[in-house]
Parts: sequence; C-alpha cells; structure tokens
Amino acid sequence: MAYGFEAKNDSGKVIINDTIENLHFIGKATHDSQYTGYNDFPTYSGANDTLDGNTICYYTITCSGTPVPFIKPSDYSRWAAVIKQSVSGTTWTFHVMCSGEDTSNMPQIYCFVNADDIAIPSGETHGMIVFKADGSTKTFDSRRQPLAITGGGNALPPVDPTNSSGLPGVTNNAAWQSSTLDHDFRSGNQYTAYSDSNINTSNTMFSCPSIAQAVYSRVINGYKSSNIPWYRGGGTQEHWSTAWWWVMYRSAFRIRSGYFDAGWNVYQAGYWYDEHYESGGWFGGGSGGYTAGNRPYDNKTINRQTNAYIIANSSRYD
Repeated sequence: MAYGFEAKNDSGKVIINDTIENLHFIGKATHDSQYTGYNDFPTYSGANDTLDGNTICYYTITCSGTPVPFIKPSDYSRWAAVIKQSVSGTTWTFHVMCSGEDTSNMPQIYCFVNADDIAIPSGETHGMIVFKADGSTKTFDSRRQPLAITGGGNALPPVDPTNSSGLPGVTNNAAWQSSTLDHDFRSGNQYTAYSDSNINTSNTMFSCPSIAQAVYSRVINGYKSSNIPWYRGGGTQEHWSTAWWWVMYRSAFRIRSGYFDAGWNVYQAGYWYDEHYESGGWFGGGSGGYTAGNRPYDNKTINRQTNAYIIANSSRYD
C-alpha cells in the first residue's frame, strides 16, 4: 500500500504533496549599496541623447540553502530584474537593476528556501510537516511561512528593445562628420503585457528569472572628397567619419494593476566617433584623424526565451 499526502486548491492544482519541496520564507535581503548611470550616451550631446537610466542595487542574505528572490517594488512604475545572483560561503548577493536613477525608493527582496534550510522558529510547537518518502526530507512545514502563490504565467519580452519603430541600422555615404542620432534608444514603450487579475500595485511581489540581453547600434558613415589645387600637388583628398551609438539591454519586468509586463532596460551604453583623412598632396600636410569611445559585441538579442513568472502577496511575510 502506498503512503503519502497531497492537497489541491479549488482549481485542482497541487499545492502540497510529499514529492515537491515547497518554498518557505527565510527573510528579506539587506540592501547594502547601489550605483546609478546611463541616463544618456557618455561623451555624446545632441538629438536623442536621453536614455532611461538605471540603478543597480546590491542585496545580501545569509542562508545554507539556495534562495529564490522575489522583488517587491516600492515604485511600481519602474522596471526591475535580478541580473546576477552569487554566493560566498553562506552569504548570497543579488544584483537588482531598476530603471531610472532615483535611489530613494528601492525595492525590497523577499527570499524563500526549502523547509530544511530554515531553523525551527522558537516557541512554535504546533503545525503540519510533510516529509518525502525517505522520512527525513521536508516538503512542507507550516511553522516556516510557506510561500503562498497567488498567480503566475509565462512572459517573453519583444525582440526590439528600442522605442523607435524598427531596429537601428547603418547609413553609408552620409556627409562627412555626420554625428546626429536619429533613433530613440529608450525602451519604456517596448514590452509585452500579460493580463493577470491577481496583480495589484500595493502588495504584489514577483519572481521571474531571465538572462535575456540585447545590444543594438546606430551607425552613420560619412564621406567627402575634396579637390586639391594644382599648386598643392593636385588630385583629391578623401575624408571618412563614423559615428556609432550602442546600447546594451537586460530583460526587466514591471507590475501594473492587472498586468505583468515583460520588457527591457538599459544596462550599458556608449558612443564611438572616428574621423580620418588622407594626405593633402605635396604641400597640403599629412594625413590625420580623431577617435573616441568603444563598443561591445555585434548587434543581437541572446537568451530570449519564455520565462515563468510567479506572483505572491508580500504582506503575508511582513
């Protein structure tokens, strides 16, 4: 005869059984520090210079298990995502990226682990514990604040992270020294919305692991050819210029009342400019040029795939 335990909700979904280990609340991660940046293109000043900006926050928590972080926004209008999670000994560090550069309303990070990774709360003598078939591994312990999931689904950001229509491209044979950006690299309008009636903007927190990222560039190649007078040697002198704007994005998420949005936020950005020209003939001086800035890898979106998101009520754990 088989033994075990299983509990289902009104929708017939399993919420507790003796096979799957439930997550339990271990505490809120400590907000240690943050840095801000990329509200515009470094070294560039001109049209479409404005970017969304970001704030990278560092949080830590100590536990023996592997924590699953939930983001509880303080400002629900901002995009947010965990972009890195690492451990040293039993100290876990989370890097959380938020859109904008306001450091006064950073999110809270609620952490959940398996029941065996949490010490028994003092004074808790009653409750229900469910074990696996081995008789020792806990899948559920009512004394340890189990995670109560209120909703969820699958989310996928759009391919194009930029606000302008279509991806930025390359223009050749523009005027020499052309360096005016004509593409909006902000990303606040580019997202996929998922309807979820369980979401609100007061106590909803979410977990959605994603490592999707993208890099896109706008390139303007300029050129001109100048005639050299006969008394300076004759012929032509050619001039080339390249203006190159690039932005690296990371996937990010936002909660609106009744919606979970999957989109993007700027992670890094740069501007690269180069101009050079040939020698000007016998008496026209030598060749020369100017260059500044750098760029990352080639244009592409990587690791873009559907990710599961989970939402829960943060007030249960305050």
